[in-house]
Amino acid sequence: MRSLNPGVKLAALIVASLLLSVTFNTRVNLAVAALAIVATLCSRGCNRRGLALVMLPFAVTALAMFVTGLMYGASGNASAGVEADMFGQRTLFASDWTTAAQLASRVLAYGGLGMAFAFTSDAFELVMSLMQQFGLPPKFAYGVLAAYHFFPVVRDEYGEVGLALRARGVRVGPFSPRRVVPMLAHALERSESLAMAMESRGFEDGAPRRCAFEVPLRARDLVFAVGLNAGIVAALVLVP
Repeated sequence: MRSLNPGVKLAALIVASLLLSVTFNTRVNLAVAALAIVATLCSRGCNRRGLALVMLPFAVTALAMFVTGLMYGASGNASAGVEADMFGQRTLFASDWTTAAQLASRVLAYGGLGMAFAFTSDAFELVMSLMQQFGLPPKFAYGVLAAYHFFPVVRDEYGEVGLALRARGVRVGPFSPRRVVPMLAHALERSESLAMAMESRGFEDGAPRRCAFEVPLRARDLVFAVGLNAGIVAALVLVP
């Protein structure tokens, strides 16, 4: 998962999420969630503890959706009939358990797909892939990268201002203007320095340039994208 092209991987997972959004197949949702989590855990360098902590809100949400569907479902009204989705599946609404399982499994499937991308992708490689393979304008791409790497700078400035005030014996709250204003002033100075550095190095929107870091597009990336969504479509058609 980590060696795949992040742009293609993102597009494939978005299409997979759209396919799951128009269906009501609980088994397929649970299978997708399980496979996504297993693939993430098997990826090299995966933070398993972080994955467990991030998946916890999805598990709680799935449990809440299950209880909601169970308590406020169709209430056994068999006259509600059936509903067919775009793959020809039929979902009976005569059971509250069916509704509850559908709601909960969909949350888990979305959470699994999202975490599979978040824990196996690098932000820098993603932006480079979107620029090189999907035509993202360089001005916007480098702006996103600058903003992404600027957040740690703002955090460090916030801590330094707090330490400086504490050294002077000044006690302020976490959102006090005496702490926030100097932080914003320093961050603005650094952003201006960054903009001047980019201009001094000849950065111009629309100008031809070469990338020092290239994200390759390989055959396995396309196999992953096509195979993932073809497998989901086949499962939705074949699994009752």
